[in-house]
Amino acid sequence: MAIEERPVGPWFWEGNELFDAHRELIATVRSDVIFFRSERLLVESEPGPIQFRARATTGDGRVFTLAQNGFTVGTLHADCAGRAYVLRRTSVWRKERNIYDAAGGVVARVRPLISGRVELHAGPTYDDLPPIDAVFLSWGCVLVDSPVRRPRV
Repeated sequence: MAIEERPVGPWFWEGNELFDAHRELIATVRSDVIFFRSERLLVESEPGPIQFRARATTGDGRVFTLAQNGFTVGTLHADCAGRAYVLRRTSVWRKERNIYDAAGGVVARVRPLISGRVELHAGPTYDDLPPIDAVFLSWGCVLVDSPVRRPRV
């Protein structure tokens, strides 16, 4: 399966590795660097009690950001090299989020599980979500929403 195609099932983070539905490795995170294809994204994050922010920079200088603008992490705002997204929890009782693009379409849904696994499901407008954005945004959700603490490998 080519990574640009609509996934047949969810992608999922297990620990610091992102797999597709066939358990083929898509991306890994090591020492705060996301390795995706030939890309390297250096991630800086502030998971503090007051404010969550994550920023990733590629080798060629593209910047990806994810941050809360309010008092809670219920809604996060992202900019992936100029592409805007809003990541909104589906309920105040759950950590599951819908990812909306600038046009308001749901490109994906991120679902953290109690096991620590975090799933990324394609939304109705998934074809508008570049794979590198999907990797960064889903990793950001791992940082802010996963019930299992991420090891710094």
